[in-house]
Amino acid sequence: MMANLPCVSSCSTPTEARQDWEAIKVGRFYGLQALGRLRAHGTVAIDPTLPGVYFFVLAGTTSSWPVAPTCMALTVTKEFEAPAAGRRTPPGTYWLVPPRRGTIRLTDDAALLAALTDVIPDWAEAS
Repeated sequence: MMANLPCVSSCSTPTEARQDWEAIKVGRFYGLQALGRLRAHGTVAIDPTLPGVYFFVLAGTTSSWPVAPTCMALTVTKEFEAPAAGRRTPPGTYWLVPPRRGTIRLTDDAALLAALTDVIPDWAEAS
């Protein structure tokens, strides 16, 4: 299921998820591998400073996920420092897959979990 949630402005600003979505920050290595395995994905951001890839999913959907291995930087947050809508390069956080018309599109949480399980051997064993 893909959903669209308006929240991206023309300048960098902290964007609160409220009750609509969660930002899943995955270590860059695993995040890029998972992105490559997804057939359909939503908006994706990348942070080169604290190397990580951000996927956006419907709020609460990750509560049933197995515990991620400690070797992987996976964080679920309800706050995200959104880059400007047109930012596609560093410095700072930028859009790898940009929002459309200022709207963050969500990635299907089951598809993201499957992709992450495929690329992280320790997580596949824990599932």
